[in-house]
Amino acid sequence: MIFGEKIKINFENIENGTKLTISNFPKGVAITALDFGKDLAKRTMEGYSPNPLEEIDVISGINDETTTGEDIVFIYTYGDFISSMILVGALCKKLLTSIPTVTPLEIGGIFHGEKNEAYIRVAIQKMIITNDALGSSLEINLPFDTDMNLFKNRFSSIVFSLIPEVEAIQFGIGTTISKKANSNLIPAPKRAEVSLAPHIESKIPALALVYDIVFESLAVFTLVNL
Repeated sequence: MIFGEKIKINFENIENGTKLTISNFPKGVAITALDFGKDLAKRTMEGYSPNPLEEIDVISGINDETTTGEDIVFIYTYGDFISSMILVGALCKKLLTSIPTVTPLEIGGIFHGEKNEAYIRVAIQKMIITNDALGSSLEINLPFDTDMNLFKNRFSSIVFSLIPEVEAIQFGIGTTISKKANSNLIPAPKRAEVSLAPHIESKIPALALVYDIVFESLAVFTLVNL
């Protein structure tokens, strides 16, 4: 799977994992194992944690914690395309001055907020006990200067290709705009809302609580390619 216009990424299945190649990434960008590790570590919630056998080897493109300008190649043992996207995001964040924020909105129809924390915990525990999973949604808030027309097209293309549980994406004020007239429109917020079906294999009780870092990485990669 190949994505990107300015910076290109190529995911390949290999034995026991994934090979990730990043092309056209600038030379001289500082990046450490900690940068990758702290983002990968966010893929956790009650009832789910990443494979403890995961291992990432840098084959080329990074030397002495600095990018060389050559293709950056990772071998990600026991990793998949979705987790590999987090490595891409960690790199691409180094090229932006403003990073998108991603927040879960609903978990199984329950609004994600402090007052509903106990209800969500009970719902998650039920999913764990029954080996089931919940649908969920999350919100991505983008930098104020984002070209939304370009972002919509490029973000949607990679998201629908990479994550089969994505059912719908709304931008700006979403479907609410169908009830508006031109004369009472206000500038639409620079945001995207993603609706996720339950995890296909029921391995993750609620995707929005684990994939927030994945969607941050997807948004960052899209922004550097606008």
